[in-house]
Amino acid sequence: MFQYSKYKIDPEDSFQPDDFPKVRDELADLCHGIAGLPADHKKEIVLSFIKNHLLNTDWLKSNPELTSLVTSGAFATGHLESLFDSCRMNKQFQQEYEDYIREMIV
Repeated sequence: MFQYSKYKIDPEDSFQPDDFPKVRDELADLCHGIAGLPADHKKEIVLSFIKNHLLNTDWLKSNPELTSLVTSGAFATGHLESLFDSCRMNKQFQQEYEDYIREMIV
């Protein structure tokens, strides 16, 4: 069955945050909401959950407050997740997108 993608990412596209304002806004809200939480695996937890809805059990143990918050649905992540779904065939775009997320999380 064909799955509809919210975003059309061509093989030659590169990630530019300004091209995705809803993604940028969701990430800003998420980053603001987790800013005061411990740094233990923070970037890995957020990225892994948004990308694949998977979390390493060691991360769960080392930062339970963050993992609980991220998995609870407290933050809108639909656009963040959709962009990952849409760029899976463009590895360069995906890497640039992941790098952007890592840079934004403090």
